[in-house]
Amino acid sequence: MGLNGITYISDSVEDSVLSIARQFGVDYVTLHLFRIGDDAKNSPYVRTNYPDAWVSRYLLNDFVRIDPVLQKAKTTTEPFCWSTLVFEPEHLGMMEQAVKHGVSAAGFSVSHVDDIGCRSVLSFNAEHPKGNKTWEPFLQENRDHLRLLASEMHEKGLSELFDDGGLRPHLSRRETECLKWTAEGKVHTEIAIILDLSEHTVRGYLKEARIKLDSVSLAQAVSKASSLGLI
Repeated sequence: MGLNGITYISDSVEDSVLSIARQFGVDYVTLHLFRIGDDAKNSPYVRTNYPDAWVSRYLLNDFVRIDPVLQKAKTTTEPFCWSTLVFEPEHLGMMEQAVKHGVSAAGFSVSHVDDIGCRSVLSFNAEHPKGNKTWEPFLQENRDHLRLLASEMHEKGLSELFDDGGLRPHLSRRETECLKWTAEGKVHTEIAIILDLSEHTVRGYLKEARIKLDSVSLAQAVSKASSLGLI
């Protein structure tokens, strides 16, 4: 089954999720953008067509902490079949709850990491894999196309996190590194030593990052970059 020539992306991530599920012939599709700090728990970015009852149970039980799919997605950039995951007892309990809510254990996920290290995972779920015992043959055949789709959904998700309706700032690697160390409580002189840069250069990178993030203070820039998943 080839994926060339098909448009999956719609005006919103939510509509795109429904479009992808329909065109792939699967039951459920989920986009999860990994975030850090308090936002990782208090404001997770997830778009899915999973049943509302399962989403509520998942959040209520804080299954995001133990979800084996998310744990695997944090360690790879390769598409992976859920049948290859090793389930611990706590995972089995979560999967039993999922099945009770109509969610199958058969699925696959495609991770994506952008050029500044922001990570996401696009997951597909269906009662039965297409034409095989697992999704592995499908992943092998469509790996490149699935990676492209995951990349497009990643960018779409990040754009929805940004307040101005779709444009998101592009921070350079150095700007991102300086913001990350600032978030860790380091001052300009310490960051300069860590990154082997001059203090003047560090201040320049942080100033550019603050301007790109449309922030009046460095603290606001760090907060916004964190909420957008940029650091």
